[in-house]
Amino acid sequence: MGILNVTEYTVGTNRSRTNSNAHRFFLSLKGRGERGSVNSAIIYFWPSKPADTVGYITGSLFVGLLDDSDFQYWYDILRSEKPVKLNYVENRDTSINKVWHVSIGTGDEGVGEGPEDPDS
Repeated sequence: MGILNVTEYTVGTNRSRTNSNAHRFFLSLKGRGERGSVNSAIIYFWPSKPADTVGYITGSLFVGLLDDSDFQYWYDILRSEKPVKLNYVENRDTSINKVWHVSIGTGDEGVGEGPEDPDS
């Protein structure tokens, strides 16, 4: 299992005239690896997921392959939470470069923290 402490991100969208199944959104994440070899990530969100995995690792880069329907949730967490961690689980057989689980979420937060009050 690996953990990337995300410190900054870039968001974008993509359309292809020649490939209607190309990824539509992406998130580029940078940070500090807490566990594992990853210190950056690029997550592609596709209308039809192109693989039998949620991603793979190349060097210190995690490449995510997720469904379009996941994009809004990932983006909302990046925009509104701090700290944010990317967690991933690699295949136990190191000869097969696949990640079987990936998630993004916060660290520990206080109960009732709630959204920021714009009037305070």
